[in-house]
Amino acid sequence: MLVQLGRGYDMVTTREVSIDDATTVTHMVAALLDELEGGQKQGGLDTQLVVDLLAMKERIYGFLAFTEVRPVGLIMLSESAALFAGGTYGIITELYVVPEQRSTGVAMRLIEAAVGLGTLKGWGQLEVGAPRQPIWSRSPCSVLYLKAGFAEIGPRLKLPLRGLASHLAKRSAAGRSRLDPRRQREPSRCIPDSSSTFA
Repeated sequence: MLVQLGRGYDMVTTREVSIDDATTVTHMVAALLDELEGGQKQGGLDTQLVVDLLAMKERIYGFLAFTEVRPVGLIMLSESAALFAGGTYGIITELYVVPEQRSTGVAMRLIEAAVGLGTLKGWGQLEVGAPRQPIWSRSPCSVLYLKAGFAEIGPRLKLPLRGLASHLAKRSAAGRSRLDPRRQREPSRCIPDSSSTFA
């Protein structure tokens, strides 16, 4: 899929990413993470991980935006499935535009490419996770997504699983649980619905 966007003397094209784009994807996602973490991110992004993910062609998708031959933007997506979404749906995992090309329509063009892919794949919806507050409320990205038709549905929570098994084993050996013992005894009162769940 190749899309062209004319803007004055600039011509922006978008195309799907491939494994051959792993280095470009690595650099752009690393720049995005560096911005989101305020330069506090430890270590670099592993290009081999990017190659492995790009090889998952039925679950991981992406589009690069170019001015002539220079890459200026990236959107990455993954496919998921849930009852609340009525089946499969897409998640925007990364969206990055180089600073000098922001506010020129590149990000919107990348979102349009994602919407086109989701329509072809029959996804029920497209979701995106926002950065932590107050970063999100001050971010021009919030306006971009709202302008593209997204609706805010609430906070997104995470439980990191890497290293969790060894951490739980250590705590269990010490007689303590990672979870608050009071929480373990109480039945869950939280029933997720589509208006409050980011999967």
